[in-house]
Amino acid sequence: MFKSYTFTAPVAGKNILILGAVHGNETAGTIAQENIIRQIQSETIRLKSGSVTFIPIVNQAAFQQDKRFIDVNLNRVIQLHLHPNNNEEKIANALLPFIDACDIMVDLHSTHCPDDVAFAFIDYPTPNNLELLSLAPVKTALAGWPQIYANQPDITNFCTEEYAYKNKKTAITVECGYHKANDSIYIATQTILNVLSYYGVIYKAIPEQHNPQVIRLTSYITKTKEGSLSRMYQHLDKITHGEVIATYTDGEQISAPFDGYIIMPNPHAEIDSEWFYFGQDTTE
Repeated sequence: MFKSYTFTAPVAGKNILILGAVHGNETAGTIAQENIIRQIQSETIRLKSGSVTFIPIVNQAAFQQDKRFIDVNLNRVIQLHLHPNNNEEKIANALLPFIDACDIMVDLHSTHCPDDVAFAFIDYPTPNNLELLSLAPVKTALAGWPQIYANQPDITNFCTEEYAYKNKKTAITVECGYHKANDSIYIATQTILNVLSYYGVIYKAIPEQHNPQVIRLTSYITKTKEGSLSRMYQHLDKITHGEVIATYTDGEQISAPFDGYIIMPNPHAEIDSEWFYFGQDTTE
């Protein structure tokens, strides 16, 4: 199923869970965890209190095939399945006890475009989650994901972050940047080390905290027919009210509803899949 590594200090403290490759082709978090595991095993990094559990490759089958998932998106089915019907539902059942046992969870992901910048998801901006967010070396965080899907009966949002929140855990998801980029591995590594040092799990200087910009997702556009984006938008590009974002081949246009940001544009989106999202700075 998947392999976990737990390291426990002789003194009680926080129990940290680090996840990687929930989507099998997102490898930055896997590489970062494997490097840190080796350093803990060699005692280059020493534990101070509490414990840390690493699961570098959550979706092993998808990882081996360099695919996002085998049957369904694992990060939409993180709940108990009494009768699991596929690879991801079986993994979800195996993963739940690990989330149940932790105090703090960090789920490390990466993205598909080479120019993507690192960011975080903070689906539930509670004080504890915002404190955790301040340890991730990213400039931007996205909120509002559960809300934009709340009225979509055909789309589930049973992700690791939601399950953690419902079970009173502190949790964030960090999108470390492009899968294969060294910068993404660095972001994943620093996130792990910052979290472990801040909560006293390892002997390392406590990191400086910062306050990433939080952009709230407001809506998304599903690609309903053939068309293309107006230009090669990058994730978090600023957009202006009325700007034509995309045009269908029949001439129908999609325009920006406000001054804000385009989020996770996918120029290769297939019909009936999410094309891009709109977002606004929560401080505006």
